[in-house]
Amino acid sequence: MTAMTLTRTRRTTWLIGSTLGCMSGAALVVAGVWNALVQQHVTVSAPPTNVGPQAPPLQAMHNHYTWYATTVAQERGATILGIFGVAGLVIIAVELRRRIMTDLLGRGACTALQTGGVVWVAGALVGIGGHRAVALMATHGNPIQTVNAVAFTTDVTSDAFSTAAFVMFAAGMGALTTMSYGGRRWALLTLFTGALALVVAYGYIAEVDAITTFGLGLLAAVLQPIWLVWTGSLLDHTPVSD
Repeated sequence: MTAMTLTRTRRTTWLIGSTLGCMSGAALVVAGVWNALVQQHVTVSAPPTNVGPQAPPLQAMHNHYTWYATTVAQERGATILGIFGVAGLVIIAVELRRRIMTDLLGRGACTALQTGGVVWVAGALVGIGGHRAVALMATHGNPIQTVNAVAFTTDVTSDAFSTAAFVMFAAGMGALTTMSYGGRRWALLTLFTGALALVVAYGYIAEVDAITTFGLGLLAAVLQPIWLVWTGSLLDHTPVSD
């Protein structure tokens, strides 16, 4: 007589990985492309260039911020989509952490991804609020020096949050490559994604706009969405032990 033993495992009750992977990945694709188009002045008008060398500096600043106010709405839309995509990344990192509870380094990697996501969202919210304030002040007769000070403070603060977030993303992705969870190709994609996140962080530190613009575009529109969809699919096929 043969005895049969059943081992109970628990899977996600809904396809959280595939659902969030596709939705957040799509949001990041649109956000990344949209942000790049805004930065390259494709979907918005180009900044004013008809200010002659004899124009007073305050007038030049006024012209600049009056133009900038016309770009804030699109910038805000792209950022909100980015927040949605990063929120999906945080949830997927939580689910991934639940499946590797015995791997200390893997758990730390997921925590780094979660923390990086929260930090980036905080910086994005600072940017949305600050740039909205700049747009309103610039178009309602406020002293242009004050407008410039608010814009400078907002950008420096938001960039600091972004730098910290991408360093955490890079560290988390790098640590995940040491695992055997998703296979060699998944690990390679994770490595490339983390490396690009580190490049973006360097762009913020070195204040090189070309690196941050194109690096963010490639990361948000290509590598990160693929990673989200792939990892989400892995989660749906990996049971969570009771």
